[in-house]
Amino acid sequence: MSTPRPVPTLPWPADAELAMPGSKSDANRLLVLAALCGHRTRVRGCTASDDVRRLVAGLQALGFEATHDEAAGIVDVGPRPADAPTRAEIHCGNAGTALRFLLSVAAITPGEWTLTGDPAMQRRPIGPLAAAWRALGIDARDTDGCPPVVVRGGSPREAVVALDASASSQFVSSLLLVGGALPFPLQVRIAGELASAEYAQLTLRALLRFGVHATALGDRLFATIPGFGPARGDVAADGDWSSFGVWACANRLTGSRVAPANLAFGSTQADEALPALLRTMPTAGDWSVDASAMPDQFPNLAAVAALRAGTTTFHGGGNLRHKECDRIAVMARELRRLGADVDERPDGLVVRGGRPLRGAVVDPEHDHRIAMAAALLGLFVPGVAVAEPACVGKSYPGFWADLDRVVAARRCVAVVGMRGVGKSTFARAFAERGGVEAFDGDVAFAAAHGPIAAFVQAHGWPAFRAEEARLADALLQPGRVVALGGGAIETEAVRQLLRARAFVLWLDAPVDVLRTRLAADAAARPSVTGAPVLDELDQLAARREPLHRAAAHARLDGTQPVDALVAAALAALRAPCVWPRPAD
Repeated sequence: MSTPRPVPTLPWPADAELAMPGSKSDANRLLVLAALCGHRTRVRGCTASDDVRRLVAGLQALGFEATHDEAAGIVDVGPRPADAPTRAEIHCGNAGTALRFLLSVAAITPGEWTLTGDPAMQRRPIGPLAAAWRALGIDARDTDGCPPVVVRGGSPREAVVALDASASSQFVSSLLLVGGALPFPLQVRIAGELASAEYAQLTLRALLRFGVHATALGDRLFATIPGFGPARGDVAADGDWSSFGVWACANRLTGSRVAPANLAFGSTQADEALPALLRTMPTAGDWSVDASAMPDQFPNLAAVAALRAGTTTFHGGGNLRHKECDRIAVMARELRRLGADVDERPDGLVVRGGRPLRGAVVDPEHDHRIAMAAALLGLFVPGVAVAEPACVGKSYPGFWADLDRVVAARRCVAVVGMRGVGKSTFARAFAERGGVEAFDGDVAFAAAHGPIAAFVQAHGWPAFRAEEARLADALLQPGRVVALGGGAIETEAVRQLLRARAFVLWLDAPVDVLRTRLAADAAARPSVTGAPVLDELDQLAARREPLHRAAAHARLDGTQPVDALVAAALAALRAPCVWPRPAD
């Protein structure tokens, strides 16, 4: 077992933009279609996840031309030549998608093919798909309903098949993906329930991109017509909404703004609906979740359930027991290890959340989804570590690097308040304790334009405020604390920047305190109203107080020692990342 990977806690909400890996679900569908379409095709967006690697290797073993530029995420796929091999063992590790899709490709490829995987894969169901191919006239022998599967590929003799897809929608997707390469139309009639029907819709979308005519009658009947459209030459897999699940949950829990750089809206990926589902989650009280709709998000949602106050009931997830691990049993066990109150049910969990959790080493049993859900918990629970951290490579090879990037991308902290309240001194002390960079708006202005008083005298206050706002736009970035000039809050453009980008700390102090602090250098400061600098403080404080109050996320007593101010600021920033909520 590899060394457990400690998870850093999130010090305060983050602002970051991340490029998600290519969707392995989308990429694997496109790769199968590219192999069968009869034309050389380049498939982009093929992140070097374990699932994609296994599928590419399987196509190569079946004799198709396939080269993977992992750094670029590109796979070039060509047709199967006449002298291709007719026998191979195809090892799929724990990549269920790869094995199930490759089984159907093997079924229509002349030769004898053995499809197998690691011990966990050899416990995952494949029997219904093998039985469907036997009904179509292909010799496909599974091992007690699981891999290994030995397939003697050839031309099917039947055109209609009944399929039990209650354990996995990948069974129906596997059949449909090869429909365009068959000599006659194929009808797949679903017997019983169709698990995760949204993924069958993703398959229909992929078929359409290759010009294969496919239809669906609800979730009961699917049909394909032979033939592919004109050569595409170049197709691209969408970014992966499933991988974004951790960040969607972190956003909901903390108010972070982790944004995906490359996800398509209206993608037909089931997990695109996760942010909308999270918006229905109450902070406290009962919540019911249908785990069948987004099975890949069940571990993340179970982690969220352990943090929120209230009882969350997951139902409809019986097929979760047949994923990379038994996700229901493993999540129940690991949540209890962390101190959560959990009951296991045949098709889900009951999680009574809001209890204080403790750190522990989480064993994901090589399941990438469990590992990422454990990391989500670790953002809030000190001392969490994840055993076998490399298992995230199955779908999200860059996950740990992105996690570190998010933790480092702390939301910008803007310090506002009247002149003389100590914003610059506080910002420097806060930066040292908070692990961020300190910037000063007035210092930046003077570095660019010389003394502020001279600039105002030469150009006037409106020109100064406009340039001050431009500098604020450049300064207010994640990972920084920025002390703004005392009057910056009066500019609407600055107020908009604060709303969009910053956690705003308002240092406040009585005017008499400010007057005493400013007395020594009042002559060096420009008057705003035309009155003497010390005399105008009451008027400025009165008109700026409501603006500060409206903008601030937290008010700090500027008469307190700097160390106390820093401690209070860190507590205010940390509050959105504390679960369960102290008020619950």
